[in-house]
Amino acid sequence: MITRKTVRLGIAVLLAASFIGTAQMVQAGEPCSSCADCQAKLVSGLWPTVILTADIIDHAGDCIGLNFGESDVIFDCNGHVIDSDGADVNPEHGISIRHGSGITITNCTISDFDTGILLVEASDIVASSNQVFSNHIGIELTNVESVLISDNTVSGNSTGIKISSSISNDLISNFVCGNSLWDIYYANGMDNVGDGNTCDATYFWNEGGTPGCTFTCSVFVDGFETGNCGAWTLMSE
Repeated sequence: MITRKTVRLGIAVLLAASFIGTAQMVQAGEPCSSCADCQAKLVSGLWPTVILTADIIDHAGDCIGLNFGESDVIFDCNGHVIDSDGADVNPEHGISIRHGSGITITNCTISDFDTGILLVEASDIVASSNQVFSNHIGIELTNVESVLISDNTVSGNSTGIKISSSISNDLISNFVCGNSLWDIYYANGMDNVGDGNTCDATYFWNEGGTPGCTFTCSVFVDGFETGNCGAWTLMSE
């Protein structure tokens, strides 16, 4: 039987395949090199794909904010970093999406924000193949629907992934380990499911009817993790 989870996982695989780097694929997207540049191009509606071409380090304030219903665009960081100055004068977000739909965030490394990726009152969003670390909350879903969070590494945050007041969302094959309070915090919602995730500390999260994730985290030794998801290096500034 084809389930909602199977369909979304298939979509994620197709999306990941579409991002495997060739020169022609990079040229198909519109390049950007700063928070302001990327945001302007993402909200313009002129390009279906916007690609980050340089690391953004010690940025003050929010970086990318798609907060007015922007839809149907791919933001591909192409392996580059979006990093905050860590001042935390006000809650600051690496990438926030409010009220939008059909948006994909991929291949980003996001660090030192209040929230790395914030999704609020949005639908049909994909966050895939990102590394989110050293934030207060890594990825937060609030009042969202039909969101796919897949193949992300979410580590070294206070809370890795937080879900509240959200329905019909899927967490697939994420590595969520080494967060100081909770790896996955499920405040409330309905029909939110997970499969193939790796985590330890959870709040009301279960997969397949069993509390916690499909896999548990291995012990970190000298900055490396060699458990269920293969070798992973703990990154820092």
